[in-house]
Amino acid sequence: MKHALCILAALLAAWPAAAQTPGDAAPVRLWPQIGRYLELTPQQVLELVQIQAEWGRFLAAKSRRVAQVESELRDETLAEVLDPIALGLRYLELEAICRESRDMDRKLHERARTLMTEPQRAKLAVLEQAYRLLPVIVEADGAKLVDAPLPGLNVTALGLPAETYPGCRYRAPAPQPQPQPQPQPHPMTPAAEPAN
Repeated sequence: MKHALCILAALLAAWPAAAQTPGDAAPVRLWPQIGRYLELTPQQVLELVQIQAEWGRFLAAKSRRVAQVESELRDETLAEVLDPIALGLRYLELEAICRESRDMDRKLHERARTLMTEPQRAKLAVLEQAYRLLPVIVEADGAKLVDAPLPGLNVTALGLPAETYPGCRYRAPAPQPQPQPQPQPHPMTPAAEPAN
């Protein structure tokens, strides 16, 4: 019951994000697979949802300001007479927003990690090691050494070419595992007698 109440509280914390308008924070996501892998407690899930909601609000506010500054940059660039100070101040503001966003992202990552226990941190270290192997896996797939279709992975975000096939518009269905044949008794060994 306690787990259900904590999950309900996490969902209620995420509710305002679901009714978003353009420029608002993205909806908060829950993570069933990572929750099982790390064995997150309901309290940890709730706190992680709160951190994600905070990050979403921060990004929404900064994204709105970036859009305003870029519009101002466009106007200044298209002006009859260029104002180098006005242009410079806007580029300076964009860089300040970028640095502030990186800093906030780092702080929120640190805050989220402090919620983890030592065994959970060890499991996170395994995930980080696996993540560092993604470019190697993509290259091995490209070299036909492994068949590693990674559904949902945007390999171009990793700086790697995305494999596409001419004429294909949809991903092929995943192969279904073949049932393993049951071992047959060796013809030279006697079959077990049924028990009476």
